[in-house]
Amino acid sequence: MGDSPGSQHPLPFSNDARIREIAGVIGTPLFVHDEASYRRTGREALEAPNAFGLTVRYAMKANSHRAILRIFDDMGIHIDASSHYEVLRALAAGIVAERVQLTSQEVQTRDRLREIVERGVLVNASSLEQLRVYAQVFPRDARPFGIRVNPGLGSGHNNRTNTGGPAASFGIWREYLGEAEEIAREAGLRISRLHTHVGSGSDWRVWQRAAEMALAIARRLPDVEVVNLGGGYKIDRMRPEESIDLKSAFAPVKKAFEDFARETGRRLRLEIEPGTYLAANSCILVARVVDAVDTGREGYHFLKIDASMTELLRPMIYGAKHPIRLIGKGTPPLRSYVVVGLCCESGDVFTTREGNPEEIDTVDLPEAARGDLVAVLGAGAYGIAMSSKYYNSRPMCAEVMIASDGSYRLITGAQEPADVYARELD
Repeated sequence: MGDSPGSQHPLPFSNDARIREIAGVIGTPLFVHDEASYRRTGREALEAPNAFGLTVRYAMKANSHRAILRIFDDMGIHIDASSHYEVLRALAAGIVAERVQLTSQEVQTRDRLREIVERGVLVNASSLEQLRVYAQVFPRDARPFGIRVNPGLGSGHNNRTNTGGPAASFGIWREYLGEAEEIAREAGLRISRLHTHVGSGSDWRVWQRAAEMALAIARRLPDVEVVNLGGGYKIDRMRPEESIDLKSAFAPVKKAFEDFARETGRRLRLEIEPGTYLAANSCILVARVVDAVDTGREGYHFLKIDASMTELLRPMIYGAKHPIRLIGKGTPPLRSYVVVGLCCESGDVFTTREGNPEEIDTVDLPEAARGDLVAVLGAGAYGIAMSSKYYNSRPMCAEVMIASDGSYRLITGAQEPADVYARELD
């Protein structure tokens, strides 16, 4: 844990002096990753209670950098891909195809589907049309194959992270399960894997209910050997004590699998797909204060930093709260700041009201001045991977990884301005 002057949020790793050193060498804005943190959360996931075996898949959409994929692969963690492009990226990073599973919104072309399945990638059909295409390309195929089912339960920290229930398009709706069975039966396919996912960032008790619903579906599918409960395990960046405890959350899930085995004689393997849990607090965004302005006695004090929505979009679209720390400064005197980026966009705000991106909020920080360093914590998941890249023609920033031995290395070079428009043709 980093040092903590006064009441500021502590760094999740390293310390102020080290972060200042790295930023001085590489420049800002800059993402700083920590290998030891990735490995710690990976071990926690691998140790989640289970009845008859556990496969952990990293939801690579959270952050798809090959350096991160390779850390988790080294630990025996498999990959959850959400697009054909993520499959290709994982394979290019050196992940063996048998460790990659595709669960996508897109109906793949026959050629794409044949390409990845014949290489060994596992596929979950997430709609009846996806299932029909798979059945046409691979009739009477004995390879492991799965379906994603929407069990009717949805949850999330807001409606934009809800991937289950009647308002979500993800998965085969539970009432159409019979039709899915018929498609598979006519094609001679054996549905051996069942996938569900209800949303992200919700209360951990939801996962216990989701497990019960998934097992009820598994009773209808006699060939199912693996039940995947998805991911979305809550990480509260502002209030860590409210984050999910995997041991507590999965103890009753383990019991539900054991009860199922006693009732049916089927010992199902559990899969989970954490993304935010593994990556969120393993990376910070470091930026420099470039200006400080205010709107008078009745207004606000603004800190403008050289990071932007082009690096971290979550506050703007979700009203997501991230701890913000002024590097190397003590506590007194404190001032309430609105922290904003440099894009010409009124929504480019890092301190939005929690859960409501339409309203701004403030953060109490020591008195700041131009040139000071700011760290936005919890930026490892859905940070650079989901940012509004190239808005205002801003080039992408650099990334470094602090290795387990304390050394650091550049893992992504900062782009030059010309890189933004290099692909444009006259």
